[in-house]
Amino acid sequence: MATKTSATTGVQRCLTEIRQMIISGDLLPGQKVHQGEIAEVLNVSRIPVREALSTLQAEGVLTYKANTGFTVSRFSGEDLAEIYLMRRLLETEILRSIDLSTVDVDELEALNEKLSALSSSDNPDEYQDTNHEFHFRLFAYSDLHLVTQEVQRLWYMSSFYRSLYIQAADSRLRVYEEHIQMMDAIRNGDIEALIEISNEHRRSTEALVTQRIGFSRPR
Repeated sequence: MATKTSATTGVQRCLTEIRQMIISGDLLPGQKVHQGEIAEVLNVSRIPVREALSTLQAEGVLTYKANTGFTVSRFSGEDLAEIYLMRRLLETEILRSIDLSTVDVDELEALNEKLSALSSSDNPDEYQDTNHEFHFRLFAYSDLHLVTQEVQRLWYMSSFYRSLYIQAADSRLRVYEEHIQMMDAIRNGDIEALIEISNEHRRSTEALVTQRIGFSRPR
């Protein structure tokens, strides 16, 4: 049992570290992922690395070809538009399933204040992690656990591209202010306002990212 637990922990660590390499841009879209190099960097055997890469392939974060191996997935604007469409549909259902009166808004506020104190350029990894924690702490109030897991997968798939948004000059203030609007809607028990603000929050990211990669979806 201890060996199994240790192996699981090793795979989970590899998953976390490889995801962070993609989010930070250490591994770029289209770049080949070398199992041996990753194992050496993480000071682990190739076994947990291989299992982690297989998991990331299942999530859509990596692509596998027999003659090439694993590469970081490269998305077109059309692909990203579909990812954001799925996010909108699924996140809306998650929010509708939450009893807003049970949400600890003070906890969300503390996370948002922590976010505002971070620099998206100097501390991009911590900034992304804190922003992720804000949203998924709210989603945790839903009983739609499988849906939330799917949204988690979609976030990982687009993590590198979403990082382009937070580098924009005015994005950090916009994220902070839109989080405040979301918390106001929660305090007021206004689910429709929360959904609309969340949609706008997502749209602004999608619009900038798709523009950066040369695709603009017709509205």
